[in-house]
Amino acid sequence: MTDEDLSFDELAESQDEDAAPRRSGRRGRRRGPRRGGFLRGVLPVLLVLLVLVGIGLGAVQGYRWVTSNVSVEQEAPDFEGPGHGEVEVQVAEGDTGTDIATTLVDQGVIKTTGPFVTIFSSTPDAARIEPGIYRLQLEMTSADALNALLDPDNLAGHRVIIPEGKRLTEIWELLSAETDIPVEDFEAAAEDYTSYGIPENTAGTLEGYLWPGRYDIYEDATAEDIITMMWQRMEEQLVERGIPEEEWHRSLTLASLAEMEVRRSEDYGMVVRTILNRLEGTGEAEGSSMKLQFDSTVHYASGKSGSVATSDAERDTDSPYNTYKYEGLPPGPIAAPGGPALDAVADPPKGDWLYFVSVNTDTGETKFAATWAEHEENVKEWQAWEASKG
Repeated sequence: MTDEDLSFDELAESQDEDAAPRRSGRRGRRRGPRRGGFLRGVLPVLLVLLVLVGIGLGAVQGYRWVTSNVSVEQEAPDFEGPGHGEVEVQVAEGDTGTDIATTLVDQGVIKTTGPFVTIFSSTPDAARIEPGIYRLQLEMTSADALNALLDPDNLAGHRVIIPEGKRLTEIWELLSAETDIPVEDFEAAAEDYTSYGIPENTAGTLEGYLWPGRYDIYEDATAEDIITMMWQRMEEQLVERGIPEEEWHRSLTLASLAEMEVRRSEDYGMVVRTILNRLEGTGEAEGSSMKLQFDSTVHYASGKSGSVATSDAERDTDSPYNTYKYEGLPPGPIAAPGGPALDAVADPPKGDWLYFVSVNTDTGETKFAATWAEHEENVKEWQAWEASKG
């Protein structure tokens, strides 16, 4: 009998029997297989295959387009050479091979830093490359560039060494002799000293504000360029030592006095402390400020240099730099101080000294004293040494 031969009530009764729990030992109806079962099974596989084929065709077409429209050839890391034109390149003090390579890339001498650094590291003589300005070419090979830096004939520009303790008048002469820039050009460029970023000071000059040392100067540099370079180095030294801007002028003044009063750098700190003690009236000064009475300031006022002692007439000169005549510090520095003198100002030693005298001008030996009586004994020692020299 089929479902079509059953009445509605019989069909319902039959479905109820199917839905009810089956009695033990009674077999249930077996459902026949669903129509379309094979298609349902293979359809997902077919879809995956179609997607993979599409991706493959797209990749092939993409590769064909890239290879026909884009060059995938790797760019060479070095120029072919031999180079052309001319360019001046500076190797700074303390530059490493990587530093030099970076400069050469920036200047267009070499293409990338890698080849140069590799050759530099494997070349023992590379360590003897001197700081300075070199005349090189554009688009050189790294090997040629290194060889050019090792050849002193390629050094260009001007090399000037400014010793510590030089005044502006002496600095201008040294710079002029090496660069052929007239002294008058430096004097004119120094008049508006605040244009370089130097704070206005009581001396109204940039005396003492130019850092001494070695300078490699480009051939086309002007007086303004050189002053800028020297002041920037001094500013770096002041900042490095943590000296605040409002203390720059006083610090440079103290440092210049120490630079000019003694010869040995180990004495600079004691000179600075002696100056501070005299200004503050330490010890037997009993709180009263003492005149510095430094011959070096009198020499500066008179334009004299190279002599230790001063004459009565010189000490009577009416100048604010005459510390025999006027109390306190002079209006400003009297020379260019170096690193040790600045160090002494930044961190002077403790002590109660009020006096000092050089007892041997050949060696620069200087003795310091806290009392006048002790100082007199040191002066006698100096006089005895002078007498022994005839």
